[in-house]
Amino acid sequence: MLRRASIIGVFISILVIAPSTSAQTLSPNDISARILELLTRVQELQTQLQRVENTTALGPVQGVLTTPSPQASANPTVTTCAQIPQTLAPGDTGEAVRVLQEFLARDVTVYPERLVSGYYGARTQSAVARWQARAGIVSEGTPETTGFGAVGPQTRTAMNAHCATQTHNPAIARPLVVTPEVGQLPLEVVATFSLAGSSCSSFALDWGDGTIPLVFDAGSNRACTRDIAHKRAIHTYETPGVHRITLRAGHDALVRVPVVDQTLVSVGARTQLGVALSPESGSAPFTTSVTFPVQGTQCTSYEVNWGDGTIDSHNAVSTTCDFSTGTQALSHTYESAGTYRVTLKTGRASVDAIGIVGDWEVVVRDDITTQASVDVAPTRGIAPLRIEVRIVGEGERCTSYEVNWGDGTSGERFDAGAATCNDGNRFEHTFEHTYERPGNYLLTTTFGRAPLGDLAPTGQVIRVE
Repeated sequence: MLRRASIIGVFISILVIAPSTSAQTLSPNDISARILELLTRVQELQTQLQRVENTTALGPVQGVLTTPSPQASANPTVTTCAQIPQTLAPGDTGEAVRVLQEFLARDVTVYPERLVSGYYGARTQSAVARWQARAGIVSEGTPETTGFGAVGPQTRTAMNAHCATQTHNPAIARPLVVTPEVGQLPLEVVATFSLAGSSCSSFALDWGDGTIPLVFDAGSNRACTRDIAHKRAIHTYETPGVHRITLRAGHDALVRVPVVDQTLVSVGARTQLGVALSPESGSAPFTTSVTFPVQGTQCTSYEVNWGDGTIDSHNAVSTTCDFSTGTQALSHTYESAGTYRVTLKTGRASVDAIGIVGDWEVVVRDDITTQASVDVAPTRGIAPLRIEVRIVGEGERCTSYEVNWGDGTSGERFDAGAATCNDGNRFEHTFEHTYERPGNYLLTTTFGRAPLGDLAPTGQVIRVE
């Protein structure tokens, strides 16, 4: 959008140049009339510019892949993301405020007016407050008391870090959200996303299963409207597998717009690709963990229902997504034996709007010591006597043991310590020893799912003749 200073500057130049270039052919009266005409035109343009600046973004346009009619010719997009150089507060002016406003204008849900004036007024203060609340920095108070609505050191650092990791596409107002992302055949999914400037935003939504993509080609139209076009499309998958949904979009012809988002849909499955729970069984107290991929770390919501009345939930606070990926892990400890159904919901929308992507049955048994055994054989014989001690249990990394042969030789020892352990796999150890001389020897074994110092030993007399 051209700024008022730029327009006025252009017409001042015209006023200065016009007399000198026209003096040879125009009379003084003609020159005066021309100057008056140009001044009137400047006034008209200033009035039009004021109306444009006072116009905010249009409200949501509902429907299935519809494009609103053009409303204005000014291009409202902001393509740069410079670092904010200093702390700022309401009432400040200057280039630093302009940088802040350009940053805020990248998300129309935070700063719908998207005015870049260089003055930190009420609209900018409200936009900063919305950004702080979504980022989890501060959500109440005033600029003077809590910094709510002001760009203090913490907010400035967070904004600059956010800006450094963003690959911004000015056509994207809200990222692609697909729900559900996992399910049985036939699976119907809903895809939503929003574009800024419907008249110049090309897009292609590919379902990843060989069906015809949904496309709109805006061509090379550079006159972007000041609107947000909300897109909603429904698709039914008829073939099983993991399908990659791809969205390409941008302010350009369709053949030149880049990929801006991708997401996977697991069809014919109970659990989405990359989602896992481990282990699924063990003895109380039993700890298990759910892991799942995170795409767009600032806008990924999740909810894990552990089946015993405990729910871990997080609703994303930001609608602006980056394209970073990672893995989230959540753990839970069951204190009582039983069978529990664990479900996971995760996606780039609110928890209420996303479906289950993981579904497991967790079996928790009684304490390991009731299912373990120590066998010693033989317990009597002629020297040299070779014996075996056989230990069977569950959770090798969680189980302490010590075998003292009773004849002064070194034994076997492992201390699992007091750390919580989620290993529920069954294991077996066999230790061998030879008594060289006749005698009665007290063989002691200590065994259990606890530190060695907390366990009591048991004894077995070995008679060697």
